[in-house]
Amino acid sequence: MEKLTYLAKTLSRTNRKDYENFVINAIWNKLDRDDIQPVSQQYVRNHEKGRRFIDLYFPQLNIGIECDEAHHLNQEEADKEREAELVDILSAVNTQDQTYEAKHIRVCGEDKAPDYVLAMQDIDEAVSTLKNRIAELESRGELQPWNPSRTVKELLEGKEEIFVSDGIVFRTITDASNLLFDTDYSFQQHAFFVPYGAFENEYSEERIVWFPKISIDGSNTNGWKNLLKEDGSELYERNVDGRKLPKEESMQRVIIPYVYDPVFRTSGYRFIGVFEMDPSKAEERGGEVYRVWRRVGDSIKILGDTPIAMRRLKGEADSSNE
Repeated sequence: MEKLTYLAKTLSRTNRKDYENFVINAIWNKLDRDDIQPVSQQYVRNHEKGRRFIDLYFPQLNIGIECDEAHHLNQEEADKEREAELVDILSAVNTQDQTYEAKHIRVCGEDKAPDYVLAMQDIDEAVSTLKNRIAELESRGELQPWNPSRTVKELLEGKEEIFVSDGIVFRTITDASNLLFDTDYSFQQHAFFVPYGAFENEYSEERIVWFPKISIDGSNTNGWKNLLKEDGSELYERNVDGRKLPKEESMQRVIIPYVYDPVFRTSGYRFIGVFEMDPSKAEERGGEVYRVWRRVGDSIKILGDTPIAMRRLKGEADSSNE
């Protein structure tokens, strides 16, 4: 995605929240670093207390910005508890071993009236914290410049593994299989299969790849309903056509589900981990019983001898046949 398009979309997600919109745009402009990725309304999964959002989050730095409007003055204890949850969740996915830090921007004074001087004071302090974290990472050579225009091949170049936290999205099943497992499919639409070649040789009867669709609205796809636990650690599988499923399966599943981003209007397949079935557990939701797949790994090896730069993407294959 082109950088301007990304910034326009992410920084306008709060355009109906006047003070929050002012804060995140002021911080982004004062930071003045277009190699640092801003994410507004960063979603944080929490299965106990519902969804959580960070007003502005910088994933390279693991720092979040919270706009404290008047209603926050009456819920200080709840905010402290919420922040503690975010420390645990975000630190768990941070690849730079940095603990999550939240900076709070007060836009109202004690009298709950808007306070420009107070807001700018907190904004300047937050920007200073961001710049200090950037300088710290740069001094250690650990800051990876943000470039949303990089292709999937470029993102994978030089990597020996792909991690859940990488968040890389493959346009098609064909692309994911060719780039991760060194197959040479021109078209692959099966959602459940053992990729030939390197994957089959490496894992034999141990693993299979699954490209499911996750149910968001409770609907099913081709007779199957798959639900993902809020923290991503378990996937619940149910056949709604009455098919009897084995109570145990020995093969692990490399799960790469279809995902859709309604903000950026992008879609594709994203690796969410290696899962194995837990035969001792069943999940009941709304009177329906699901098989439980538990995540046992958050990374997989990128297989094969063909350099990533030489591997086939479906778009390239299509254009070469025109």
